[in-house]
Amino acid sequence: MSRRFKWATMLVLGAAFSLWSAPVTAQKAQPKPRPGTSSKTRDVEPPILPAETAGRSKSGSEFLRPPGESRYDPDGIDWRDVPPWKQTSFFGIRAKGQFFIYVVDCSGSMIDEDRLVRAKRELRRSVLALQHPQRFQVIFYNDRAWPMPGDLPRSADLGAKSQMFHWLRLIEPDGETDPRGAMGLALSLRPDAVFLLSDGEFPDGTVEAIARKNPKKIPIHCVDLSGGTGGDHLQRIARDSGGQYRSRPQTDGP
Repeated sequence: MSRRFKWATMLVLGAAFSLWSAPVTAQKAQPKPRPGTSSKTRDVEPPILPAETAGRSKSGSEFLRPPGESRYDPDGIDWRDVPPWKQTSFFGIRAKGQFFIYVVDCSGSMIDEDRLVRAKRELRRSVLALQHPQRFQVIFYNDRAWPMPGDLPRSADLGAKSQMFHWLRLIEPDGETDPRGAMGLALSLRPDAVFLLSDGEFPDGTVEAIARKNPKKIPIHCVDLSGGTGGDHLQRIARDSGGQYRSRPQTDGP
């Protein structure tokens, strides 16, 4: 057999082998569909959510949030993003800042339903939770103001907190209800927020007098321990200052 004939034979056999193996290779390259799916299903790309929609889904439903996360938060603040030393709470009202003043009613009616006892208990809890560099001041009032001795904002350290706890034992319910003097003193110190607690009606003109003393609109968060008609005054004070109002009358618990 000549060399030319051998080369021709090899070319023919090679071409035949290529034609025979091509379909097999293509068939092997195509993966088998999974059971219960089709090629059309695999070709459809998953939808991409817009950034706004993704953000909403990340936050989750209001009903799935941890209890208390935004219950007392009309502005929708995520309190997990606020450092502990820049916030506090009092009877369920949460506020941002580093300097808070508590203006608490100690008039004679606060003896009813242990209101003064409840106020002192919550005051201890709130002040104890404050952290450096936060500051605080406490002013009790009946028909006059009774500020914590020193008249100056206290640093949120253990010494100042201990002094406040001892001083609270001296406060007893007595007298009438007029917060104007106490609120004038509180607002003059320019805190980040004021908590005003009461259980009764104020004298005529109290709401307007407090508004005049608060041109900078320092938030005044108001707590009503009686749930009575005095709450109307507290609601107006809170609304005029951009604060919050809560009614916390005695129920079954402390």
